[in-house]
Amino acid sequence: MKFHFDYIKHKNIIFAISFAIVICGLIYGIVTGYKFDIDFKGGTRIQVDLNEEYSNNDVSEIVEEVSGLVPEIQSSSAGNNSVSITTETISEDVSNSIVSALHEKYTNMGEATVKNVQASYGKDLLNSAIIAVIVSVILILIYVAVRFKTLGYTAAISAVLALLFDVLFLFAVYGVFKFPINGTFVAVILTIIGYSINDTIIVYDRIRENNKLVTKSSDKKTVINESINQTMNRTVMTSLTTIVAIGVVLVFSLVYNQETLKQFSIPLVIGIAEGTFSSIFIASNLWYTIDNLFSKNKKVKGAKKA
Repeated sequence: MKFHFDYIKHKNIIFAISFAIVICGLIYGIVTGYKFDIDFKGGTRIQVDLNEEYSNNDVSEIVEEVSGLVPEIQSSSAGNNSVSITTETISEDVSNSIVSALHEKYTNMGEATVKNVQASYGKDLLNSAIIAVIVSVILILIYVAVRFKTLGYTAAISAVLALLFDVLFLFAVYGVFKFPINGTFVAVILTIIGYSINDTIIVYDRIRENNKLVTKSSDKKTVINESINQTMNRTVMTSLTTIVAIGVVLVFSLVYNQETLKQFSIPLVIGIAEGTFSSIFIASNLWYTIDNLFSKNKKVKGAKKA
């Protein structure tokens, strides 16, 4: 199947719609609040197998009555009717009181596991995550600049800006759907960055092959459109194959109520689809736009010197 679409012609519409979606998602997430997991904000988590049927509301009422705090209750299939209770940081006495109160209602429950995470640990983890993303972006910037030097350094800048768009889009997704921001979030971010830049490199490589020296804006436009159309089949099929594979994990997580897998697979499916979109519609269009701006500035400076 051959694609014939003028990406450059519609770039302004693509930019407007894409950035509007991201901005609206980010605003919604900020206004309604992001859901930070215990790994980032600190707190106490009690994990226990109740070994009998229960409702999240009943467990929540017990915890509120004992601690005065509103907990986050998550069901899990890790054990026999297992439940995970997350609250703000509480003392050992309070956590023991919660466990005792649960035992009074669920007499067959197993031994509870209590985990306390200090807020300082969450800050360290967040800082480490930010550093990991920054280092990844810097290495990608250097790699693209060296490998595609014939396209100019604007190609590297555009690739990194497209990755920034990917990251902001994922933040918007987490803000809208209220996925917990935790270690899994960091894994998803890094996975999408790697996947998206790979697709972008494929397109850039085809652009380089089609025209080593692009000197005219009209020629550049033709080369970019033709290059994206030529790689479209490969990009779409690769993405669909990946999404199907992750989709199997997603179905498994939904059937067996595996929260950790759901928190990983759902954002990853969305992120891969978006990463494919950005490599096709964002990265190359950004390069075309930025490179033209730099070329015009050079001409203006050259004319002034003359």
